Amino acid sequence: MRTLSAIILNYATPQLTIDCAESVLPELESLGGELIIVDNASPDDSRRRITEWRERLAAPARVRVVLAEKNGGFASGNNLGITACEAEFYGLLNSDTLARPGAFAAMIAAMRADAGIGILGPKITDAEGAAQISRFRHPTPLGEFVEAAGADIVYRLLRRHVVPIAPDEEAEAEWIGFPCVLLRKAMIDDIGLLDERYFMYFEDCDYCRRAGAKGWKIAQCLEAEVAHFHGASSQIAAVMQSRKRLPAYYYASRARYFIAWHGRAGFIAANLLWLIGRAASYLRLLALKPPRRAPAMRAFDNWTGPDHPRPDG
Repeated sequence: MRTLSAIILNYATPQLTIDCAESVLPELESLGGELIIVDNASPDDSRRRITEWRERLAAPARVRVVLAEKNGGFASGNNLGITACEAEFYGLLNSDTLARPGAFAAMIAAMRADAGIGILGPKITDAEGAAQISRFRHPTPLGEFVEAAGADIVYRLLRRHVVPIAPDEEAEAEWIGFPCVLLRKAMIDDIGLLDERYFMYFEDCDYCRRAGAKGWKIAQCLEAEVAHFHGASSQIAAVMQSRKRLPAYYYASRARYFIAWHGRAGFIAANLLWLIGRAASYLRLLALKPPRRAPAMRAFDNWTGPDHPRPDG
């Protein structure tokens, strides 16, 4: 059994995927690992470009390309990569990441030093090396009020329900983002694969929560660094930034998460509290500040159910 299998999920981002792969390969060779690129039924020329790149390598056997029959989403694509090989550790990478030298060696060392760690993330940075938010608290219905209100006093009073944890904040992460993450095979054998009912978003939060419920630790290795060009692999970050309407699959995943961990009453409470918080955000006008902006149609879209039709049909 190999020590490490690194898995890069590609969907119509062939050059990003190749750049990511080239950042990982040198370390994989020293660790005796392998690289698996999963193409999630890209509609462009990804398969041809990635296959041609692989064939030009000095040791192409170290890289495998797995072709999905359909785009089943983030969890489905990564599960294809995990089940295609057997390794002590599985490293999942978004295509819009670059692993810095020694990142996986540092993470493997940290995992071996503590057998209780099931999920480990590196320090996530931007292209210039500035630390990015990659640690989080679990989403709660009250957290929806905090997010929608967008007021400093609300953040201070209800800090426990603020989902993102700032890089310099001393707080224990309840889950970590999955632009890059190392998973222990023993943990996967214990709790299973990622939940493929999530098409995209909230699957990482759900998976960390499942792991934590079975006693596995969620941790971060600051000695390992991976750059993340946030959202370049999905374009969703640009949509969020512009406050345009988010895709229905985002809200379907949100609904699935809240119903799974807070029940249908919790899902309804989350939506009502978001509306209250949204109304409260207009109190900022009293301080001559604009109300917090929200994605278009969110008040309506929050009620999207978990079984809304997915892009993969």
